[in-house]
Amino acid sequence: MSGRLPAGERLKEIALAEEHAVSRATVREALIALAKLGYIEQVPRFGARVAPFAKDDVFHLFEIRAALLAIAARNCALDPAAPRAKLAELTDEMERLAADPDTPAPTFSERSVAAQTLLINASGNGRLPALYDHLSDISSWRMIRGRATSFLKAERRREAARDWRAIERAISTGDAGAAEAGARLLFTHSSAAVRAELQGAE
Repeated sequence: MSGRLPAGERLKEIALAEEHAVSRATVREALIALAKLGYIEQVPRFGARVAPFAKDDVFHLFEIRAALLAIAARNCALDPAAPRAKLAELTDEMERLAADPDTPAPTFSERSVAAQTLLINASGNGRLPALYDHLSDISSWRMIRGRATSFLKAERRREAARDWRAIERAISTGDAGAAEAGARLLFTHSSAAVRAELQGAE
């Protein structure tokens, strides 16, 4: 998930068993589980290897997550019982973190994810939480989130804090259209930041 192993690197059962002081059977079971999650590939007559990083898959996931969060934001804006105070609290915290250029990217990312989860769970749509959680389990998305790639730069964290403030204000005033648009813009900016980071790493 951290990207420490390059795509295509062969994963040898014996070496892994020795490195982690476990049996080959345990390693084999772990590799099967990782293959099901999409982290590795099982190749006939070759064995296991690290799966390639699917960039296009990541940007497709951004589009889907943007649509789901937009639904949640719209629903929360229309619901008088939506957790407006908690969202304002999280947004205040993100603004404080963004104001400090030394804030670690994962710390800011955790608050952004908490705000997303808050809206998804408060959306009134019983299907949204399960869908959102399922997307979070996809290997390429886990890698992006694990690196907090969207928030590596201080300016990007400030931009995200501004996006969240716009969403928070729209929900607090009951402006469903602005809340939906704000949620989509949040992911548009995140997607652009990730694309820039990935291109720079090539």
